[in-house]
Amino acid sequence: MLSIPGSKPVTIALSSDRQGCAALAAAMLMMDEDDLDLAMIDDFMRELVNMTAGQIKGELHLDQALGLPRVIDGEPLLTSPVAWTHHVLDSDKITIVISLVASIA
Repeated sequence: MLSIPGSKPVTIALSSDRQGCAALAAAMLMMDEDDLDLAMIDDFMRELVNMTAGQIKGELHLDQALGLPRVIDGEPLLTSPVAWTHHVLDSDKITIVISLVASIA
């Protein structure tokens, strides 16, 4: 998850199951999934949400600094009373969800 604070605050989250995160990390890092540890997968997901947030920031023409990406358990995101908008990207092996909210507490 990564926040873009400012006059038009936006928070962006990427989520997938462990298998999906590992498959994405392995493909991008050109490594076998068996060679990845949890810290490497977490670092990759932070970088992926950072790149995604940068693209969304550009598309929304936001002149606001990106916050720092952080890894959270998906349960609070899914059960949050905040009205997230979820966009599912699905392939043969990987399902990833891009979630957006206008602001987050």
